[in-house]
This record gives sequence, structure tokens and C-alpha cells, in this order.
Amino acid sequence: MNGKMLRSADRARGSKHSRWSASRTAAVAVALMSWRSLTTFVTPTFPSPPSASTTMPRPSRGVAMRNWMDMLEEAVGTPTPETPDVAIPSSVKPFDAALMTEELRAFVLEEKGLAMSGEDFEVKTPEGELVLRVNGGNRVPIPGVVWDKLSLQSADGTQIGTLDRQAFAMTASYDLNRADGKKFGRISKAMFAFTNTFELYQEDDPEGGPLLKAEGSFSEKNYVIKSRQGKVVATCTRLKGFTGGNVDNYQVIVAKDVDASLVLAMAVVIDEIHDEENPNTEGGEALPDMLEDAKGLPQPKAPSNPIPSDRAPLDAELMHATNTAYELEEKGLSMTGEDFEIKNPLGQVLLRISGGNRLPIGNMPVWDKLTISTGSGQTIASLDREMIAMTPTYDVLRPDGSKFGRISKAMLGLTETFEFFLEGDNGGPVLKAEGSFSERSFEFKSRDGATVATVGRGYYQTDNENRYHVVVGPQVDATLVVAMAFAIDEVHDEENAAEAKKEEEGGGWPFR
Repeated sequence: MNGKMLRSADRARGSKHSRWSASRTAAVAVALMSWRSLTTFVTPTFPSPPSASTTMPRPSRGVAMRNWMDMLEEAVGTPTPETPDVAIPSSVKPFDAALMTEELRAFVLEEKGLAMSGEDFEVKTPEGELVLRVNGGNRVPIPGVVWDKLSLQSADGTQIGTLDRQAFAMTASYDLNRADGKKFGRISKAMFAFTNTFELYQEDDPEGGPLLKAEGSFSEKNYVIKSRQGKVVATCTRLKGFTGGNVDNYQVIVAKDVDASLVLAMAVVIDEIHDEENPNTEGGEALPDMLEDAKGLPQPKAPSNPIPSDRAPLDAELMHATNTAYELEEKGLSMTGEDFEIKNPLGQVLLRISGGNRLPIGNMPVWDKLTISTGSGQTIASLDREMIAMTPTYDVLRPDGSKFGRISKAMLGLTETFEFFLEGDNGGPVLKAEGSFSERSFEFKSRDGATVATVGRGYYQTDNENRYHVVVGPQVDATLVVAMAFAIDEVHDEENAAEAKKEEEGGGWPFR
């Protein structure tokens, strides 16, 4: 099967899963406008799980990315794209006919953290199916000039075109060329405008003026793309709650009768130019470095079902549609010796774990009560150490005191294992941590055996101050992973201290 037939087949499959009737699309738009009006001044919270009588059937196959409605809801605050008066483009054939939309469509534009060039992107459907690659390369730094050449390829590797940075231009500009080298147009940052604007011009356009114009908050990576007639035909929104080291992930929604490859090309150019003009000067370790610390461990994948799937997560803001990285840092000057901060790659504190009420009673197990809170101080959960248990166990409680689940060290197993059980779920552990806990290098697996998160030891370590880099896969509550990593650290430090005390009292091997 040739490339064209493969891409046509891909498009047919996408249509099968995402084809909406006109009435359904209109209903979505109305629902979004109503939802937006209700949430203008209210921070949305994760909805409670529906009752048994109203539970919607779950898709039979696993979904790697958020579903269609979730993606639309995450773009609340930007208008729903409208079909343009005339197709874009209309006077020439599309840049990529396979991405000429026949209905409102959503895409995930994901920057690759481990790219050699730092400019590689993948475009996926909400179901996680790859539809387009943007590969960076040939970055040539000349004093005062940066020249890039990026290629656009279909999922099967067919060349679609290139983005060539103009070495000499009044403003940052990229030529958009077809696979045969013929120029389709150019994407430029507008020179004369009251606000930052990016424009796409079609080569030899009989009507003149920009074919597409991007306006909005480029610093927040939240903007709209308008047609020549002023209609919003696409929106681009950075994934909520996470970005780092100039590695961004976007959700792009494109209206009917628009070549989505043009919108995606503009989004890549805007990302490149904005990152170039605003280099990462904040604290924290860059995302590629954090991922590098996880080398030797598999990259996390999405589970067949979200974790958790039948109830609200501990923190909906830290449940993402793509891989995310965090730093778990133990505080050396903590009064309790149990305080941790969880940061994103920019060094911003997302969560805090505060220790307290540590009560050693005779030879009984140590009892801890710890609080997990957001960077602003809002309590998300608490970890209560069970005083009487066969193995070290922490109950995970919501702020209202209801039990969410428990973290336990497995009693029986060929290797050391930690498990998380959801309260009221009799299907066994939903997460299982395995690996080298002494080396602080381990992975979390879902029920279906997929590696959904990894933990690697950071560069700076002491006996009682540990730093971890945590990479969490899509559709997994990162707060839950962090809580398990913390519990593992506590239990391991406690067991090491007990072992050291035995050696000290017994004089060491072979006398112990």
C-alpha cells in the first residue's frame, strides 16, 4: 500500500471515531458557551463520579489521550472554531489533503523532550494515533541570525513539506514549501501591530493579505487563529498545569474545511519564535535533563484505563494527556525530617508534603501523619501511617477524611514491591512499584502491566536528603505516584536506619 493510500486509510479511521453530525457539533458549541459562562470567575473542579444509575458506558479499548469532550472542555476560555466562509485554502490544493478537515477536529501537538535538535514535534489524535511529525534539523547559528529547516512528514514517513527559516528578514519568517520544493507561502511575525500577531500568507494569492492570522496570549500559549474574514477557525491551548524548559504540549482544535497542517505549522513556528525570544531563565532543571535521569528505565505509557478511572483523582490539575516530569526534593532543614517539595522543570513548587506527629512508641512501628498540599497551601490529601499492620502501610485520605486508598509494602513476593489499593476496589492493586529501591531507580506498573511512571535518583544526594526525578505517563494522577514515591523513601530510610542500628549494636557481621 503506498503512502497516499495509507494516509487515506488513516483519515478514514479518524473519521470513523470522530465524525459528528452538524446537530451534535452545534450542541457541543452551545454546551461549551454555557459552561464557559458559568466558570468565568470560578475555578473548575473535577466532577464527582456519576451514580450507578447514570454511569456512561466506558469505551471498550484503552484511550491514550483525553477524549474529544475533555479536550474541548480544556480549551474553555477560547471560542469554539467556526467553519470559514470559504475553504482554507480554496484557490490551490491543500498543503496536506489528508488533514483537510471534514468536521471539527482536535489534535495534540507534543514537543519531544529528548529530541537531538530540541525542535521535534508529534501530532496525534485524541486517541493517541500519530498523524504528523515535525522534525528539526540543520540549525545553523550565524552571528545575529538563526536558520532552521524543519520537515513535515506523515505518520508513515511520507514527506509533506518543509519549514525553512529565512536567514535575512525584517521579522522572524519561515517559508512553507511543498515536498517538491515549490513554495506554498510563508509564516511571519507581523511587523506593525498593536499586539503580537503571526500571519500565514499564501504564495501568489489572488486576494492578497494573510490567509490565516494568529492572535492572543503567546506567552501563555493560548491563542486563536482567524480566517481572512475574521472568523475564528482554530484554537491553540497549552496543556493545563504543566510545561517546562521550553518543552510544550498543545491541544489544537480546527474547524471544518480548514487544512489542519497549516494551523499546526503555524503553531510550531509560533512556539519556536517565542521560545527563541524568551529563553528559559527560571530555576529548575530542564525537562530533557530530568528525562535523562530516567535513562535505563522505560518511558511511561498510558494505561488501558485512567488511574484512577472510576472516581475523581486526588488532584485533577496533575492528571495530564501526555508524559510529564517532576522533581521530588527532600528538605534538609525540615523540623520533622519528612518534608518534601514537588517541582515542575521550571523549579515552580506544585506540591508540598509536610511531616508531623511522628510518634515512636517503644518497639512499635513508627506512626506518621503527613499532609499533601498545593503550592498555594490548599490541602489535597493526607498520608496516615497505620500503627498496627503486617507490613509498612499508609492510608491515603482526602481532605474531608474519606479514605481514598492505601500504600503498602507487599508481604509476599520474590522481589521487594510496593502497591497501591483503591478503597472499595476489589480488583487488586491499581499501581505496583518495582525495581531497585536501594538505588532509588524503579518503575510503576498498572494492572495491565504497562509502565505508567518511573523514578530516578537525582544528582544531589545525602543519607537523609534525597532528590528524585519522576516521569508520569498520560492519564495517571501524578499526585498518587508522588505519594507512593514518598512512602517508599520513608519506609526505605526507616529500614536502613534499623539495619544500621543492628550492625552497631551487634558489632557487624559475622557477630549479628
